[in-house]
Amino acid sequence: MNRLVASPCCNPDMELEEVLSHYSSIGFRQFEIFTGWVRSAFETRLAPSRYLDISRRFGVRYYSFHLPAVTGLSNESLQDAVRAAQFAAKLGVKVVLFKAKSQELYIRTAKAFLDATEHLPVTPVLQNHAGSAISTIEDYREVIEGIGDDRMKTLLEVGHFHTAGVSWRQGCELLGDSIALVHIKDQIGGQSVPFGKGEIDLTGLLEHMHHAGYSGAYVIEMEVKDKENTLTYLADAFQYINRIQEALPNGRN
Repeated sequence: MNRLVASPCCNPDMELEEVLSHYSSIGFRQFEIFTGWVRSAFETRLAPSRYLDISRRFGVRYYSFHLPAVTGLSNESLQDAVRAAQFAAKLGVKVVLFKAKSQELYIRTAKAFLDATEHLPVTPVLQNHAGSAISTIEDYREVIEGIGDDRMKTLLEVGHFHTAGVSWRQGCELLGDSIALVHIKDQIGGQSVPFGKGEIDLTGLLEHMHHAGYSGAYVIEMEVKDKENTLTYLADAFQYINRIQEALPNGRN
């Protein structure tokens, strides 16, 4: 099974059809959705059928979805996230990334979000991101404990942990069985580099996750300095990670 997911953060200036055309030609069959920043961002006020038609054309399914961040305690802000999760479910998305502007907002709004979306066939996760409300191990621990609800799963964001001086092993120790999605990137310091050229032990990560029983997807992220070479590096990363997976017991399963 192909467990690799392409992220639009790799080519933020590409429109949706262009990026899916390139990624599917590399071999990606799954795609992560953004609702802002990138030119391929989805507009949740449009009909889901529009996006489903595009995905079928390129043989790609939508796997994960960045929800709009909760920005305040108003019901309207929370409902924007709920409506986006409902939209994501109509696209067949498996994992939605729940976001908030502060740790307080995460803790005070998560349960209401979980209650409102519990019937949907999606798994909500928290995400660490350098410079955000969840940047460090301590931030993650405080938010998880503050929410106190096992329905909220987590995302292991390897690159942003590395930027914050946290190893993926420390992340795994904290998050454990709650990990429902993994974002992978290779870096030197805070700079993204081609896979296999940086400081992150990606082989060790995949081996660890395999032996831990993780069966979810890996989202490939890349934000290199020489952006004109991104597609070449992505094709190399796709092969690089697949070689690691194929060397594991029982191959990629």
